[in-house]
Amino acid sequence: MNKKIKKMKKYRFYIGLILTALFITACSKDDVDPIVEAWKQQNEQAFNDLARNPEFTELKSPGNNGSIYCRVLHKGEGKPLFYTSRVEVYYKGWFVVTNADKNIKAGDVFDQQLFDDGKAYKLAVSVEGMDANNEYRAPIMGWTIALQYMVEGDKWEIWIPSQLGYRDEDQGNIPSYSTLAFEIEVIKAIDRNSF
Repeated sequence: MNKKIKKMKKYRFYIGLILTALFITACSKDDVDPIVEAWKQQNEQAFNDLARNPEFTELKSPGNNGSIYCRVLHKGEGKPLFYTSRVEVYYKGWFVVTNADKNIKAGDVFDQQLFDDGKAYKLAVSVEGMDANNEYRAPIMGWTIALQYMVEGDKWEIWIPSQLGYRDEDQGNIPSYSTLAFEIEVIKAIDRNSF
C-alpha cells in the first residue's frame, strides 16, 4: 500500500510539473505582441546584416554584453576620452528599419542636437563622470562603448543593438527593441582632473 501511495504522489508531482510548464508556455505565447515581435526581428536582422559591411568595425562591450558597429566619418586629433570623462557632442539619431505598423521609416530621425541648435549636448561617458546637477548625464551603454574609443574631433556613425540601447522598454518616441544609429561628433573632451 505504501508503494502505491508513493507512486501516486510521484505521478501527481510530474503531472503538476507538466501542467505548470503548459500554463507558463501558454501565457508567454499569449503575451507576445506580433507587431512588437516583428519590429524586434527587423531590427536584429538589420544589425546582423551590418556585420558584413566592410566599412564598419565591431566594438565589443567591456562586460561582453554585446557589440556595436562603427565607422569613422572624420578622424579627430584631440584628447582621448576615458570612462570617467565628460564630453560635449553634436549628434543625430535615426531608425534603421521601416515598419508601417509603427509608422516608422528607415532614416527617420528620432532625436538630434546639432551645431545649428546653438549648443552642444553635454554628457558623461559613463556614470563615473556624472555630476550632481545632472548637467552631465550618462548615456546608453552603446554610446559609452563608442566614446571610449573616440578622441576630441572624431565624427563617427555608430549602430547600437537594443540590448545596449533601451532594451525592452519604450523611450519616448523610440519603441522597445530598436536598433539605433547615431552620428556623433565629439566637440570637447573634459577629463576627470578638470571637474
